[in-house]
Amino acid sequence: MKNKKDLLDQGIFDVELAAEQEEIKSRKLKYGTLATVFTILFIVGIILVNVLVGYLTDRFVLEVDLTSEKLFEISEDTKEVIAGLTEPVDIIVFADETRYKNSTELLSNIYETLQRYESLSGGMIKVTYLDPNLNPGVVDKYNALNDLTSDDIVVASERRFKRLQPTSLYNHKTSDDGITYYVGLRAEQKITSALLYVTADKLDKALYIRGHNEDYGLDELTQLLTYSNYEVDSFILAREEIPEDCTMLIISSPLYDYSTDEVDRISAFLDKGGKLIVSMNPNTLDPMTNLSLLFEEWGVRYDSEIILDSTQSLSGYPMYVVPSTVYFEGISDTINIQNRFCMIPACKPIQVTGTQKAGIDVHPLLVSSATSYAKSVEDTIAGTDKAEGDTEGPFNMCVLAEKIASDKNLNYTRADILFCSTGMITDSILSAPEFLNGTWLTAALNYVSEYTDAVIIPDKNFESKALTILSWQGRLVFWIVVVAIPLIIIAAGVFVWARRRHL
Repeated sequence: MKNKKDLLDQGIFDVELAAEQEEIKSRKLKYGTLATVFTILFIVGIILVNVLVGYLTDRFVLEVDLTSEKLFEISEDTKEVIAGLTEPVDIIVFADETRYKNSTELLSNIYETLQRYESLSGGMIKVTYLDPNLNPGVVDKYNALNDLTSDDIVVASERRFKRLQPTSLYNHKTSDDGITYYVGLRAEQKITSALLYVTADKLDKALYIRGHNEDYGLDELTQLLTYSNYEVDSFILAREEIPEDCTMLIISSPLYDYSTDEVDRISAFLDKGGKLIVSMNPNTLDPMTNLSLLFEEWGVRYDSEIILDSTQSLSGYPMYVVPSTVYFEGISDTINIQNRFCMIPACKPIQVTGTQKAGIDVHPLLVSSATSYAKSVEDTIAGTDKAEGDTEGPFNMCVLAEKIASDKNLNYTRADILFCSTGMITDSILSAPEFLNGTWLTAALNYVSEYTDAVIIPDKNFESKALTILSWQGRLVFWIVVVAIPLIIIAAGVFVWARRRHL
């Protein structure tokens, strides 16, 4: 039996044990409560951070563009346009915001782009989504042509407004079986051009001259002029005078000559500082006597041949010549070539004759290489390889002639003629992102029109760009990949075999 001392010690031990257990329970409760509180606070904090990030993302566009083509990145040109806004611009989307935001198709890309414009503008651009059925008054305000429909976008200032259809913000192609599919996003180009259009002090007008079987299939050139904020139209010069508000005329591959009266009207237009773009086709049906006299007065003559180049051309196509860009302040120094080049198929040599009138300067802008040569149209039917008797290059492929004049009050005017060939401005060439034609031509248009605000922003392509190589590059690849590398592998194999057969 335990004695009293042992019982007393046991009692003390039990009391201490009970107190210790109670303390442990108290600590568990305390730490458990703290853990629960911290867990709740952590969850609430996560929720608040997500809500805040969601708000900031919607308000300030904090998403990172991980698309390979940077579909939603805004170019430096557009940032400069936005930074230069001096008056507020409204972008009104005639649809519920959720329709654009939550769309799994085309509209969501436009929504992301519009967010970035508003975020970068510092309050100068306001994007508003309106249900057209609930806002008939706003629809009527911008429905001057009665063609405004749901999902349309209106870019508006106090001066004027411009309507954009969602489908026009994409680049699309039509397959041989008639199916249209979208291949790229051109929203930035369209929206930025619209910003320049609605905020411009005045708009230039460009007119195609018709009546001589001209080329009508120049949609891409028309698009470039529109991007540069020209009002584009056409008229028949033989029937009417050149409108007073016209700033640029376009002679687009006529098949028949102009009358002397038409040439006189063009000359008078140029004497007042007018601008002229000339593109000539090698397959003309007329000697173009009157037009040729006008061109000679400006120091230029088109030869009746086609430029070819077996080296500096699209691989396997000597008629698709790649010219060198001649430095010219105001054109070549305003663009970033970035390993791209112009492509001019079926180009006529443009001679600088020295016959220009006093005060006219002539500048070659694009020139073929020293390996180029020229044949008559008839000779190209038999073959495009260089033959004895072919005219040897280099040749001028695009030329600028300009005349600066002043009146008695020293008010200066500058008239310009940009001479080129039809192949340079065809739809298939201007729309090809691998070629520099569109960017270069926009720079030239800006210089000729003395308008420096217009921008050209390449489409953001959904599909991979085609690899374009020149003829000499194709031959180099052939000799390296098809000949040199296999020979090196065979030689190495023979060497290893010879060493090992004696082991």
